[in-house]
Amino acid sequence: MNCALPEALVLAGRISKSVEGIKHLEVVLCPPSVYIYSIFDYLKAKPLNLFFGIQNTMWEEEGEYTGETSLLFVKGICRYVILGHSERRHKFSETDQEVNKKVVFALKYNFLPIICVGEEERFHLEDHFKTEVERMKRQGGIISQIDNALLGVSVGELKNVVIAYEPVWAIGTGNEATGAYAASICYIIKSYLAEKYGEDIAKDIKILYGGSTNSRNTKEYMLQPSIDGLLVGGSSLKAAEFIKMCQTISEVKSGRAI
Repeated sequence: MNCALPEALVLAGRISKSVEGIKHLEVVLCPPSVYIYSIFDYLKAKPLNLFFGIQNTMWEEEGEYTGETSLLFVKGICRYVILGHSERRHKFSETDQEVNKKVVFALKYNFLPIICVGEEERFHLEDHFKTEVERMKRQGGIISQIDNALLGVSVGELKNVVIAYEPVWAIGTGNEATGAYAASICYIIKSYLAEKYGEDIAKDIKILYGGSTNSRNTKEYMLQPSIDGLLVGGSSLKAAEFIKMCQTISEVKSGRAI
């Protein structure tokens, strides 16, 4: 919930103009829902690698849900929807069951859900790997959140699902997870999905990392094989910073940064 509309238009315009020539990169802008039509119209012919997403949705097409937004309101403009973000879970008491209903609804109408999962306290994988993985599977744990979010989702729909790992203790704190730590969690998630659905299915599910990401640590995260991309928060509000992150990701993906 940031930026007045004039600021949002300038920010989106700068990002759109800059990412057009950046290869090996897909950028998704998720502005506040009341700005989506204005920004979409303002950008006119947007780059082929730039897409729109919405930050949340109701799980119904329409009805008596004052203050909520249906995905059908942005169909044809937005391709993605962020679901289960830690702020939704902790500030608005959103449950796994509600997230699941939104995931099923999004896939029904051909949106790509970005499902956010994460822990409130840092895992100690270096000392207690097996017990910490078991903790992830318990109620409220990362793997439990994924399982609950994907209830009723067919195997064929899984290729349209994105998982965003965001450690709650790192979001907006400046206390980002190390590349090795983030990669370990993402690897555990990938391995679990492969075990449950098979490697051929799991490889199509993209895993993002989010949590105090910036131009300084982008390369560290993107060099990790288990991390496919980033879910960017505060750094996306600064055009120069965000564009620099995009350039770094492109360099890593092309092999120029290694």
